[in-house]
Amino acid sequence: ALKVTVGSVAHPMVDNHYIEWIEVIDGDKLYREHLNPGAEPTAVFPIDKTDVVVREYCSLHGLWKG
Repeated sequence: ALKVTVGSVAHPMVDNHYIEWIEVIDGDKLYREHLNPGAEPTAVFPIDKTDVVVREYCSLHGLWKG
């Protein structure tokens, strides 16, 4: 499994500033997990690769790609 955590220090997860979703793009497959305020800014995906595109959407700062 591939675990994705947003931020070297955990990203805020409060009502007006939180990660709405984290997604992994693996070729032609897309995996996305939706998050809610109060949750950890972490998602686990059912793949073993690390050469994938990871994106997350922050309710305050928008789309980020890593």
